[in-house]
Amino acid sequence: MNFTIDQLATLDAIERTGTFAAAARELHKVPSAVSYLVRELESSLGLALFDRSRRRAELTAEGREILRLGRALLEQGSELQRRAMHLREGWEPELRVIVDGALPMAQLTRCLRRFADPEIATRLRVEVEYQEGVVDSFDNSDADLALCLGFRGDGDERGYDCVPLRPLRLLLVAAPEHPLARGAVNKDRKARHAELVVRDSSPRFSTRSKGSWEGQQNVVFLSDFHSKRAALLDAAGYGWIPEHFIEEDLRSGALIQLSDDPNEWTYRPQIITKTGASLGRGGQLFLDTLQG
Repeated sequence: MNFTIDQLATLDAIERTGTFAAAARELHKVPSAVSYLVRELESSLGLALFDRSRRRAELTAEGREILRLGRALLEQGSELQRRAMHLREGWEPELRVIVDGALPMAQLTRCLRRFADPEIATRLRVEVEYQEGVVDSFDNSDADLALCLGFRGDGDERGYDCVPLRPLRLLLVAAPEHPLARGAVNKDRKARHAELVVRDSSPRFSTRSKGSWEGQQNVVFLSDFHSKRAALLDAAGYGWIPEHFIEEDLRSGALIQLSDDPNEWTYRPQIITKTGASLGRGGQLFLDTLQG
């Protein structure tokens, strides 16, 4: 059984316009060519698609079912043509981005809104990892971009092209009712209280936890900074957290910065790509939107 897109398009045009002649005009064909395409389709399928006892072109029950299925194929064919055109124009089918969950979501929401536009041919896929899990996931996948907390600059950036992002400030905080919020803070006092830590998502730490920032033994590991903020607000412990997560909490006094040295730290986040990799139009749009 063989049929063509041209035959299905002719069937669709006849049903929409009401006559073979009108379909011929729409398709820029002579009426005999339209009749021939219908006969060939009927012969291929072994079905009578039109009731020829009537003056007006009227589909049989079988014809209506073939038209329903045929229109689905026509839509798929149109989508195939659109996708092929987008690929020729340099749009990637998918742009995969790995993001450190410590970074401000506001930096990404512009990109999410931009790629939600149905006119953008590239699908955006964002995955959240933490700390060394960002680069490990990036290295071991076909991801196109990563937004990480930054390399030290002592050679660990080899193999990557890096573009700087705005600095990210972390603060050492606790709730005002937490014992560390009163008086001077030192290593011995901190050792008596739980340090709240977002777990490094690298597979290298799947069976053992990475050490805490403070080097404490009394540590509670959490999956993300939203959970950490909730635990900090409930005075369940103390810990480091990006300032943008707690700006309102600091203004209201729900959290306070501890009097320790140091009690703040600045990361230099970076957008990284693998050296030698080239981005398509979707990747460039993502960068332009992120940095705009």
